[in-house]
Amino acid sequence: MEENSDPGVETDGPAMSDRGRDFMEQIHRVLDRLDMPCACKDELDRTITAIEAWRMLKLRRELTASIEADYAQLVSGVAFLSDLGQIDRQHLSAQEMSDHAESLKFLADLSDRCARRLNELARITGQD
Repeated sequence: MEENSDPGVETDGPAMSDRGRDFMEQIHRVLDRLDMPCACKDELDRTITAIEAWRMLKLRRELTASIEADYAQLVSGVAFLSDLGQIDRQHLSAQEMSDHAESLKFLADLSDRCARRLNELARITGQD
């Protein structure tokens, strides 16, 4: 299974919003060294703030879409495994049991990825 199938959604390493904040601080430090009129600096600050707000909105949408897709796959996967609820009354072949075990491993990975993305969404939502 691919760890990060969504190009805009970061799940490992430093959080995207932390890197963005560091980048914005770096931009502010560089701009402070420039001899610019205050009006230009104010306009630039507003533009940078708007870009950061847009980037956070985009990240939220990407995370939300990914969480919803993962959830739909989890629901389908659990429904596929429904015969495990009656394993004592149903005969499953060794191959069927092995297939179900692999499906459960896949669902566990999917669930873990979904949980990481949900935690990231909670973290960036808490920054508002």
